[in-house]
Amino acid sequence: MKNSASERSPLLKKSDSVGSDLEGSDGPVKLQRTVGVISAALVVFGNCVGAGIFISPKGVFEETGSAGAGMIVFAMAGVIATLCNLAYAELGLLMPSSGGEFVYIRKAYGNLPAFLFSFCNSFVIKPASMIVVVLTFSEYLATLIWGEIPTISMSKIVALCTVLFIIGINMINSGLVIRFCSFSSVIKMGMVAFLLVCGVTTTLKGNGHLENFQRNTTFIGSATSPTKYGLAFYFAAFSYQSWNSLNYITEELKNPTRTLPIGGFLGVLGTSLCYVLCNVSYLLMFSTTDLIATNTIAMDCGKIAFGKIAEIAMCVGLLFSCLGSASGGLLCVSRNIQSTAQEGVFPRWMGSVNPTLKTPIPALMVLCTTMSLYLAVDVNVLIPCLSTVEWSFYCLTFSTLIYLRFKDPRAHRPVKVPLVIAFFLLFVSFGFVILPLFNDSSRIPVLIGMSSLPIGCVLYGLLCLIRRYFGRDAWDEKIRKPLLIRSNSDSSIDSGHGSDSSSEGMK
Repeated sequence: MKNSASERSPLLKKSDSVGSDLEGSDGPVKLQRTVGVISAALVVFGNCVGAGIFISPKGVFEETGSAGAGMIVFAMAGVIATLCNLAYAELGLLMPSSGGEFVYIRKAYGNLPAFLFSFCNSFVIKPASMIVVVLTFSEYLATLIWGEIPTISMSKIVALCTVLFIIGINMINSGLVIRFCSFSSVIKMGMVAFLLVCGVTTTLKGNGHLENFQRNTTFIGSATSPTKYGLAFYFAAFSYQSWNSLNYITEELKNPTRTLPIGGFLGVLGTSLCYVLCNVSYLLMFSTTDLIATNTIAMDCGKIAFGKIAEIAMCVGLLFSCLGSASGGLLCVSRNIQSTAQEGVFPRWMGSVNPTLKTPIPALMVLCTTMSLYLAVDVNVLIPCLSTVEWSFYCLTFSTLIYLRFKDPRAHRPVKVPLVIAFFLLFVSFGFVILPLFNDSSRIPVLIGMSSLPIGCVLYGLLCLIRRYFGRDAWDEKIRKPLLIRSNSDSSIDSGHGSDSSSEGMK
C-alpha cells in the first residue's frame, strides 16, 4: 500500500472494489477466519452487555413515566436491534469486508459521507459513549470512597483522572488493556447474575414492589407524548450499542454466510433476554420514583437484598466493568483512528506509531483532548447527542441497503431482508433522529450532535485543499517530527487494528 503523495488523491479516491488485504512481502495477507457461530454470538453479547444496563434504566423510566411503558421500550429496543442486525447481515455478506458502515456508505454514496461517518464515529459517538461510562465510574468510586452522593465537581475531577489513567495505560501497554478487558467481561457476567439473585431474594423476603407488575397499576403515569418515547428509546438503545460488532470483523468469520446472521441474531437475542430480566429485577426492588431518583442503582440493589457487604461488592464489580469497557473502547477507537489515517481518511500524523511503545500515541492524545472536553457535558445531554448522530448514520446505512437493492438487483445476496423491513428500519431510524427535536429537554442536545455533520464537511474541504495545494506528506511531517514518532509503515503497532477500523485500501 503506497504512501507517496504522488500516488494519492487529495483525500480519498473511491475504488470499485472493497477489500481489506494487508500488503506483505509476499503479497496480500489475508485475515484468519477463526470466529464460529457461538464465538460470534459471545462477541455481540459481551460487547453489548456492560455498564449500559446500569445507566439506561433511569433515563428510560424517567421519560416513559411508568414501569409497564419502560419495559415495553426496552423490549422494542431489543426487537429493533434484532431487525437491524439482520439488515446489516445482508450488507455484510454483499460487501464481505471488515469495516462496517464506512465500507457500505462509501460504496453507495462516495467519499464525503464515508468521511463524515469516520469523523463522527471516531470523535463524537465513541468518545461520548466512553465518557458516559467514565462518569458512571466516577460517581460510584466517589460514593464508595466518601460514602455520600458526590458533587458534580467531585465527579468531574475523578472522571478526568480516570480518563488520564486509561489513556496512559493504553499508551504504555495495550496488552495489559486486553487482559483487563477479558477479566472485566467475566465480572460483568457475574454482576448480571447477582442482580437477578438480588431481585428474587428481595421478592422472597416480602419486600418486592409487585405493584409494578399488576395490570391496574403498571401503566399509571405513562407519558403520552411521542417525543418522550423517542428520547426513552435513545437511552434504551444505548444499552444495545455494539449489536453490529460482527460487521467489523466479517473477514474473520468462519463460513460468514451462516455465522454473520445466526451469530448476530443469537447475540442480540441473548442481550435482550438479559436486559429484560435485569429490568424485572430493578422493578422488583424499586418503585419507579425511587429508580429514577438513584444514581447508583447497582449499589442500591446489593444493599436492599443483602446489606452493606453486597453493596460494596456490586460497587467494586461495576467499577471493574466500567473501567474495562472504557479501556477496551479506547483501545479500539485509537486503532480506528490510526488505521483510517494510514488509509488517507484523517491526517497521516494521526496514524503514526511510537517506535518504542508500539502504540498509536498521537491518536490517543487526540482522544484524550476530545474526551476531556466531553467531561463538561452532563450524561443526560451526552446520550441524546451521540445517539442522534449514531442513528443518523444507521438511517443512511439502511438507505444504502435499499439503494443497492435497486441499483444492483442481481448481486449475490446470501441473506436478503424483505424490503418492507428495510423501509421500516429506515422510517424508524429517521423518526428517532427527528422526534427528539420536538422535545424541549432534548432539542439542544440533538442540535449539538447534528452540528458535527457540517463541522465534518468543513474539515473534509480543508483537508482536501491542504493536500491539493501544500502536499500531504510535507504538511504531516511538520507535526510528526516534533512528536518523535514514525508512521505505521516503519513500525508495527502492538495490538493491530481495532474492531472499528476501516480496512479498505485507498490508492
